[in-house]
Amino acid sequence: MTVTDLPKQYDPKAVEPRLYARWEAAGYFHEEPDAARPPFIICMPPPNVTARAHLGHGSTYTPMDVLTRFHRMLGDNADWLPGTDHAAIATETVLLRQLAGEGETRESLGRERYLKRAWTWSQETGGTIDRQFRSAGFGPDWQRSRFTMDEGLSNAVRRVFVQLYREGLIYRGKRLVNWDPKAKTTISDAEVEHEERDATLWRIRYPFAEGEGGIEVATTRPETMLADVAIAVHPDDERYKALIGKRVLVPPMLERTIPILADAAVESEFGTGAVKVTPAHDPTDYEIGLRHSLEMPSVLDVEAKITSAEIAVGPYEGMDRYDARKAIVADLRERGLLMEEKAYRHAVAISHRTGEVIEPLLLLQWFLKMEPLAQAGLQAYRDGRVRFVPERYGRTYEQWLENIRDWNVSRQVWWGHQLPVWYTPSGEIVVAETEAEALETARTQYGTLELTRDPDTLDTWFSSGLWPFSILGWPEETPELTHWYPSQVLITGGDIIFLWVARMVMLGLKFMDEVPFKDVFVTPTVFDAQGRKMSKSLGNAIDPMDLVDKFGADAFRMGVMRQMRLEAQEIRFQESRCEEARNFNNKIWNATRYALALPEGLPRAMTLPAQSELTLADRWILTRLHDTVQDVTAAFNGYDFGAAAETLWRFVWYEICDWYVEATKDAGAKATRAAVLSFVLNNAMRLLHPLEPFITEEVWLTIPHDGQTVMTAAWPDPEEIPVDREAADTFAALQRAVERLRNLRAEIGMQPRDVLTLEVPVSVPGTVASLLATYTFGNVEQAAVEAPTIAEALGLVQGVAPKGVLAERYTKEAARLRSEVARGEAKLANEKFVANAKPDLVAKEREKLEGYRGELARVESALEEMGVR
Repeated sequence: MTVTDLPKQYDPKAVEPRLYARWEAAGYFHEEPDAARPPFIICMPPPNVTARAHLGHGSTYTPMDVLTRFHRMLGDNADWLPGTDHAAIATETVLLRQLAGEGETRESLGRERYLKRAWTWSQETGGTIDRQFRSAGFGPDWQRSRFTMDEGLSNAVRRVFVQLYREGLIYRGKRLVNWDPKAKTTISDAEVEHEERDATLWRIRYPFAEGEGGIEVATTRPETMLADVAIAVHPDDERYKALIGKRVLVPPMLERTIPILADAAVESEFGTGAVKVTPAHDPTDYEIGLRHSLEMPSVLDVEAKITSAEIAVGPYEGMDRYDARKAIVADLRERGLLMEEKAYRHAVAISHRTGEVIEPLLLLQWFLKMEPLAQAGLQAYRDGRVRFVPERYGRTYEQWLENIRDWNVSRQVWWGHQLPVWYTPSGEIVVAETEAEALETARTQYGTLELTRDPDTLDTWFSSGLWPFSILGWPEETPELTHWYPSQVLITGGDIIFLWVARMVMLGLKFMDEVPFKDVFVTPTVFDAQGRKMSKSLGNAIDPMDLVDKFGADAFRMGVMRQMRLEAQEIRFQESRCEEARNFNNKIWNATRYALALPEGLPRAMTLPAQSELTLADRWILTRLHDTVQDVTAAFNGYDFGAAAETLWRFVWYEICDWYVEATKDAGAKATRAAVLSFVLNNAMRLLHPLEPFITEEVWLTIPHDGQTVMTAAWPDPEEIPVDREAADTFAALQRAVERLRNLRAEIGMQPRDVLTLEVPVSVPGTVASLLATYTFGNVEQAAVEAPTIAEALGLVQGVAPKGVLAERYTKEAARLRSEVARGEAKLANEKFVANAKPDLVAKEREKLEGYRGELARVESALEEMGVR
């Protein structure tokens, strides 16, 4: 190909879709298990089927693509395994909203029709994020894409549930759970967020059942006092020791009495130091209730309305929780039992999915015992089988597992994996992988064929926890499972270490007897340039697809990667980095056009001249290429993507385009420049390919190359690149001299075409002096100066500007200095100023004047020497 075949401008919109279609059609993203090559497997964190790409995908998914491309070029059996998650609660929220708009509910539709609609909707919308990932240049093995609800993964989910149940690790029990009144389902502790909100703290008097007086309690939730079963105080609180054992009436109805008891969980400093105990509606109270064997009546139902199902609630029956709160506060005030109300700010439990305030409820649910699984997960981390990068996230993982609670795995949504649980008419539980197996069990063990299936589904994170081995075909012994488990690294955000990472480790150890991945690389969270979370309400949300459209996928990827730092917890995203990356790509394109335009033409791929023929610049750029290969390889191996990006940026822009390309214009470079430039560009495109796949492919296919695509080209081998440290040091000295001389040109105001006279020591070889002149637009004159080394001699090079240029500059400077001297003399001649100004100000003015006079004298002397009056 010649330069005339190449467009003058690089247009990512013309290049990127064409190349991606070619890659996908050729099957370059696809791999088969190959025991002869080391595996490098990444399991994609499955985005929700409802998802759209956001900037977080840029910082989390780009590194996955980078590493897969890198290891493919290393010759590894590299594959990136994609898929999507059924996103039970998120999907159900969307579907219920659609049904409401049609005047329907899921119950009116019926489970079968509802699930059919859910499948249709997920298939219609699920392809959006895949298309967006393609636009960003992400290249997972699309032929292996999985969905958490597909048949194979559903079989794995049922197998795991049944086995855990039969081992006694899954059980059914009535326990306090997090209830989302909006989604009408339980959610796990890890899906609860705590948000600071303004509230009211009410101080309420509970009268003694006998005698005068009472005890005062502070609460933010008076609506739950209808279910109070005790008042608790700290056993060491001297204020209340004499009251322990007494009974009080429960306001506002004053129809029940409850005891005052002592418990160490009470914080004496909070409120009055006495707290109401409502075990069915508060986690701390629930633990107190267990310790003291208290009754646990509920007064709130799944609609978050007051219910009398378990205890009398008087006139508040059927009220919404917030309406009941207002009514109870009004009644307390009327009866003289409301002692104080004041503004109070505290953390409120919020559903991660819907934003609704969580209601702790005592419900019959399915749970997974976590402590036995957690011990194995902790041991795997402590003995180094699982490693976190950065390491601090390992401590987060460890602390969570040390304090883990049983996992509520059942959900009250219909879209998801329905529990493989059936009940006989008399209430016996049958757990089986299939309905046929369940019927056989019911017949043989309970003498019935009448079964009712549990309507609940499993927490979405249950199926996601099996992802690393279920997508490889487990429980079948597939080649993929044999060769590709465990994977080499999991790349994810820090917000799902509890929700996903820890559960995958525990379940992988349980069912595969091996950790699912060796490394966990946790990517930083993306904020705006001011450090704020991105949101529609703030108007600072950035759609990554807009950046791809504006700058190209390569520029988007490079812009994100350059902002990543290995130990950083956040990226303060700057769009300007994407614009800079677009300019970087234009620089690459122009260098390619220059190479193709060389009149001698480019030789066949990867051909270098003999070492003895190489110029100083050739030897330097090859040495820098060698070091860049080592540095980028180390950065990728260490997950330091920002360092890799910056290293390549500096090498390609600064060293190839700014320095080496300019060196090839020197007269002494013509014999070797085409071969060396082609060799360096070929290697540079391979190094850059994982970060910027499109432009590197376009350039690599344009210059001499071997193979069909840079994707499968070999990663550069530093052993195959000649190194000359002495030449590199000499060239570095040359660079310093050039920068010093260029600064001189700028300082004295020389125009680009003005020739600078270079006084070069005689010990500098002519080829080096010629190169120096090329860089500085200079004219070499030998100076009778010598130095022990070329590098030291280059430090002695002097630049002499043409007399006309210096005369013009000095004349302008003299005029400026005369003006400053006149201004200073006039100011100091003003008696009023000298008399009224502060002495130190007058002294400063005198000092400035003397300085200007001295500078003017030196400039006038220089002009006189040049014969200028």
